Amino acid sequence: MRYGLEQYDHHGFLKAPIWLWLGWLFLAKAWVVFVVAGASRQSGSDILAVVYADHRFLYLGLALGLPSLILMWLINLRKPDRLKLNRFVAMGRTITLFSIAAQWIQISYQVVLTHGAFHWSNALTLVILSWFAMYVYRSRTVADSLRTPKFA
Repeated sequence: MRYGLEQYDHHGFLKAPIWLWLGWLFLAKAWVVFVVAGASRQSGSDILAVVYADHRFLYLGLALGLPSLILMWLINLRKPDRLKLNRFVAMGRTITLFSIAAQWIQISYQVVLTHGAFHWSNALTLVILSWFAMYVYRSRTVADSLRTPKFA
C-alpha cells in the first residue's frame, strides 16, 4: 500500500497534496487580487491599478485562472457515482499543465513588452510556474490523486 488510510477521503479518493492546492491557488492569483480589490471598496481600483496596470492582463489572468478554480471546486465533489465529473477531474493534470503553459506565455509576453527589462515579479512568477510544471508532470502523488480509483 503506497498511501496511508488518512490520505484518502470517505469516498475512497486520494486527497490532493497540499503543493497541488497551493499551485492551483497560484494559478488563480488574478482571482485572488480581484476578490481582495472587491473586498476593499475605497481602494479596490487602486489595488487593481498597482497589480495590473493594463486591465487586459487582468481579464486574461481571470480567464487563465478559471480552470484551476474549477478543478479546486470539483475535486471535492468526486463520488463513485459521478462518472463524468470523475473523468473531468482525471484530466486535471493535463488541464493544469496547459494552464501553466498559457500563463508562462502570458508572462513571457509581458517581458517582451518591457523590452526584456528585469522585474522581480515576472522572474519569480516564471520560476514558480516552471517548478510547478515540473512538480505536476513528475509527481506520482498528483497523478494518483487525480485518477479515478477502480471501485468493486
